[in-house]
Amino acid sequence: MVKIRSAGRRDARYNDWSRHTRSWHVHDEMARSRLGPLALESKLGDYPSQSLVWRAIHVELRKPVAVKIFSVPFGGTAEGRQRLATEWEKLKRIRHPAIARCYGGGFEDSDAYLAYELIDGETLSSLLERRPRLAWDGVLDFALPIAEGLAAAHARGVCHGAICPDKIVFSGLAPVLVDMRIDRARSSYRNPRPLTAAELSLRPPEVIADPTAVSPRSDLYSLGAVMYLALTGRPPISGDTIAEVTRNATNEIPPKAASIAMDCPVWVSAVVEQALQKDIEARPHDARAFALALAEARRRSSGLTGVAEHLSSGFSPLQVTPQRDKDEARKLLGRELADLDSDDVPEATALHDRAWFLVGILLLIIAGMLWLIWPLNESQMRQRAERLLSDDTRSSLHQAKTSYLQPMLKRFPEGDHVGWARERIEEIEMREAEHALSVKLKRNLPLQDEGERLYAEAQRFERFGDSATALDKYKSLVTLLEDDPKYRAFVNLARRQTGRIREQGIEAGEATRIVKAKLDEADRLLSQGSVVAARDIWYSIVELYGGNADVAPLVDQAQSRLAGQKSEP
Repeated sequence: MVKIRSAGRRDARYNDWSRHTRSWHVHDEMARSRLGPLALESKLGDYPSQSLVWRAIHVELRKPVAVKIFSVPFGGTAEGRQRLATEWEKLKRIRHPAIARCYGGGFEDSDAYLAYELIDGETLSSLLERRPRLAWDGVLDFALPIAEGLAAAHARGVCHGAICPDKIVFSGLAPVLVDMRIDRARSSYRNPRPLTAAELSLRPPEVIADPTAVSPRSDLYSLGAVMYLALTGRPPISGDTIAEVTRNATNEIPPKAASIAMDCPVWVSAVVEQALQKDIEARPHDARAFALALAEARRRSSGLTGVAEHLSSGFSPLQVTPQRDKDEARKLLGRELADLDSDDVPEATALHDRAWFLVGILLLIIAGMLWLIWPLNESQMRQRAERLLSDDTRSSLHQAKTSYLQPMLKRFPEGDHVGWARERIEEIEMREAEHALSVKLKRNLPLQDEGERLYAEAQRFERFGDSATALDKYKSLVTLLEDDPKYRAFVNLARRQTGRIREQGIEAGEATRIVKAKLDEADRLLSQGSVVAARDIWYSIVELYGGNADVAPLVDQAQSRLAGQKSEP
């Protein structure tokens, strides 16, 4: 959303927004006119249809403000209204140029509102739509003031909790963070619009897992994620859907910003990398420390000041003349020069302070940096991917796919290792899909698409021992879904299982044989007193084969046994 800062100075009379009230009800479908002391003009934000924020004029003070309006049935509970009033009183105490000031709030019938300083300018989100990547110094230009503003907010016990590009607005050249809230996840006064995958990809893992786990260090993660997005043109966590982002947030390690943005200094990349650590304790200690780290990264990236200062100041034998500077040399060397020829002045500068030494070290550093950030060739990318694949952990496999295999296909579409890379990507995606499905089945979570549903159904038959029916199910999955890239992983899994079952060999009428064997097993378990285990088998037969006419008599037997067990006391 866009909030716009007015040119006039803030007025103390803004502190009480609730003392002016008028009878007016907020409806999105009808023209808005008045809300308490405010005359509403138009919606704000890059996407007005999704925004709760309006441009308004305080009628008495004749000053523009941004007002965020919440519509709650019956105005919310008394406890909720009191919490919101306490919230705006706390927000009013935050004063920093990089934080849009909250003037207060109020209630009107079934609506509540918060009034903020109006910020006139373009959002970072809009800027990134025009320019997908920003120069590193431009990123520091907005990140450093925002970090300092967060330090002021955190000192007041307030965390933003939702930092993203559309909440950073440029007032001229000055960045301003808008929409400060307190505990927005639990408040009844909030935007009901669900998060998008793009917004979720900028949230830290702990907040994705628990939206109430907002902390100062989660704000630093989100600011670091916005910096990463602005530097590289991509979020730190990949995923086109909420489920994909949620799954990747825990294990995916984003490539270093300097490896994608070639103009990004390693010092800036390192600060962003620290902010994006999964472990909360590994992130910067607080916003003030993060701001200092950004300032130091800017200083280190700004030029060769150390060498320049050395060359332009201090005593050097290159500056000594035979006669005029002997007295100066004597003072600096602390010795008599009677036994020295005018052309034999001792070197007084330590080796590590000499210009040629410093220039040489600088050149070595530059060469090392170029070696680190120089793009890898196809063979090097394969070697690094193979090392990660050999670790055979979910995180290492995912990193191999996102950091090397997929970039290899993009950079070398006609390369020697394209076929190998595609095969490895398919294997990794199969394992990821199979693991995600197993987690859902263990936790009784809903299956989201046809690929998961059909593969899980085929698995049940295979685990029951009916390889013939499982084979039919796997083949049906391939026939139905093989043309849709979305289900590629499950299609490949089904083909793999089809091959394994065919290697084992199957016989005609196997379903009948399997069900008979299972009925006998259930009878044996029942005779041994294992009633629950026997019932599980009968239930499985009825559920799996209820629509199979070939084994209908056997299904009837399972149903009758279940009915008999239920009728027993």
